[in-house]
Formats: sequence, structure tokens, C-alpha cells
Amino acid sequence: MSYNLNSIFSAVIFKTLAQVDLPGGSNQHEINGDNAVKEFFETDQPISGIINWHYFSDEADTLQSTGNFKFYDARAKSAERTGRSEWRMYYTGEFISCATPGDVLVLARTLGGEIFGLVFQNNSSWLRTARVLFQLEDATPRMQLITGEDLQGLELEFAKRQILEELGIEVSIPISEDDDEIAVRELALANAEGRNFPSARRMAELAQSLVDINLQDADATLVAFIDREERVFRAIEKILVTVKLTEGFSSVDDFISYSLSVQNRRKSRMGLALQNHLSRIFLDNQLMFGAQVITEGRNKPDFIFPGNREYHNSDFSAELLVMLAAKSSCKERWRQILDEAERIPNKHLCTLEQSISVDQTRAMAGRNVTLVIPSAFHTTYTEAQQKNLWSINQFVDYVRFLQNQ
Repeated sequence: MSYNLNSIFSAVIFKTLAQVDLPGGSNQHEINGDNAVKEFFETDQPISGIINWHYFSDEADTLQSTGNFKFYDARAKSAERTGRSEWRMYYTGEFISCATPGDVLVLARTLGGEIFGLVFQNNSSWLRTARVLFQLEDATPRMQLITGEDLQGLELEFAKRQILEELGIEVSIPISEDDDEIAVRELALANAEGRNFPSARRMAELAQSLVDINLQDADATLVAFIDREERVFRAIEKILVTVKLTEGFSSVDDFISYSLSVQNRRKSRMGLALQNHLSRIFLDNQLMFGAQVITEGRNKPDFIFPGNREYHNSDFSAELLVMLAAKSSCKERWRQILDEAERIPNKHLCTLEQSISVDQTRAMAGRNVTLVIPSAFHTTYTEAQQKNLWSINQFVDYVRFLQNQ
């Protein structure tokens, strides 16, 4: 089941920010409103509302803020007499002051009418993700419009949904009747086992049973596994959350606690899903491996190839040993894997994270860490970075080669 970007956004506009757009370069917090902005708001009348600002840079955590905006004709009083209008978008707050000329501004309007102001640092990994997501052409100082019709042609596959989540935009995954039927059945089984949610292993096995496995394309298979599990997971979650909302909450603290539990379950589940699906791919490719093998200092690497016995056998050549860590997102956590297997100096790390910064991938390479990433995600990296990325297929072939020695 696929759907497009226009299932979330009705319109998108973008431009390169110039000094005149920024506080300090302009006496007021305004962005000139040309025809593209008018079409974005779908009005030739003044309009105001709330804007959700986000600033993305590689050097710091994402900054977020909420402000107000007003789209209006600054020459409205004289327009009838002169026949000239001058539309501007005025915004409140100092949020955009952290931007610099050359950064790219993306305004996105959701189907529900929410306005997102996304500012991407020039030449950043975040800007690369935005270009992939919205298929941005080279930004110019003038606003460019991406209409709902254009967005309809942009399929929102799993990789792009991950980008949206990184951008802090909640993605509502359409649920099919099949997903609903599976969710009801699996919840009944989980309840019979005394659970309120199917186990991570059961979710993985279920997703794998619903996907056509292609041994020649481990990358596509892994993404299909994870995508299918995500759809079923959201269908089950929808049922459980609806029941809880119907029951109500005893206090604000009760509501906040439940909301956090939902978010934490989503995050923790993805890491386990990645490990479970990689295990299936390795088994189907007849690779020998051990999962959660205990090494030095009670560390437990996610995967050791060929396995536990070989790793702890000093007569077995270390050159034939491979370690793979699996983290759905790595951020700074990648350093945790460095001491997990002392016999294996060159580590491999499989992640679903997209567009890791150049500085971070350079640091990983400096510590002999090779990134293993589904090939569909490679386009969010620079050409130079891509030369050092491995696909899942490449990793499988490498381990198979060693195990054939």
C-alpha cells in the first residue's frame, strides 16, 4: 500500500534566504509575498494564524518555536487608487534570527491547515533530506511553489516517512482493511497470552509472513519488512489508544504519562524490529552468526559472524570475524559499539538514520566504523559519503565471502 506526499501537505513553498529576509537585514520580521505565497495560502485576502518554526543545522540540536504570522497587503489602503498591491508575510518572534543568508526556508501547509516553517542550514545534511523529501529544485531568492498536484506525484515510501519524523512532523499512516483485520486478530492472541501488545518477535514474524522475500535484494526486503511491521503496529496502536481515549484520564499527569509511553514504545520497537528483520535476512542467506554474543566486559554486540564459539576461540582467525551493530538511529550513540568486540577492530553499524552529517561520518571512519544502510537511503548522503557506505547486499556478500574461505 502506498500513498503520496499530498496525503499530508496541500502545498509547499521554498526559497533561499537573503539578508533582507532576516532580522538585522530588515527593520521588520517580514518575507515578501509574491504570487507563489498567494497560491500557497490560497487567498487574496489577509490571513493570520500560528506557525510552527523548526531550525535544522548539523552543529546543534533542532530548534523549535511557535509564533504567529499574518499575510497581508501592505498597500491595501492605496491599492484601489494606485492599482498596486504589496503582499507580505509578517511573523512574530526572533526564531528565524538564528538563520543566515544562504539557508533555505520551506513553508509547508498540512491538509489540516497547520503551517510549518522549516529552516535548513545551507550545505547541511538536513537540507539534503529536505531536497529528497520534497524534490526541491535549486532554491533561489524568490519563492517557488510545489502544488498539491505536484505533491501527488511524490510517493511517501518508508524512507521519506522517516525523514518526516526526523523533522518532527507526525505522519498518519493510512490503515487498510487488511491491517485492521490483522490488528484485531493479533490483539486477541496477545490478550490470551496476558499481553496488551504482541511481542517484538511476534510482530517481526508477522510482518515477514506478509512480505515476498527477495534473496537477491536484501536492501528492498529489509525495508519492506520494516514498512509492513510499521503499518500493522500502527493499526494495533490505533485500537489500543482509541480504547484508552474512550476510558479517559484521571489527571493531566496521567494523560502525559500515557502519551510518553506511546512515544517510547514506538522508539524502542523500531530498534528491536531492525534486529529481528536482519536476523531473518541472514538466516535466509544461510549466513552463520550469533546474536547478542557476550564479549569482553559483558558487552553484547547485536551480531557476531560466524558466532560465539569462533569469537572465543583464540585459534580462529580474527580476520574472519565480523561484528555488526544494529541501531535504528545512531546519533552520538555510535561510539557505544567501539568496545563491544575487542578482537574485531573494524566494526560495522547498520542504521536506518538518513543523512548523517559529514563530520560525523568522518569521525566514524576515523574509528574504523563502516555504515551499513539500506540503499534507498543513500541518496540523502553526499556523493563523497556514499563512496564509504555499504548496502545490506554488500554486507551480506562480504560475510558470505569470508565464510566461504
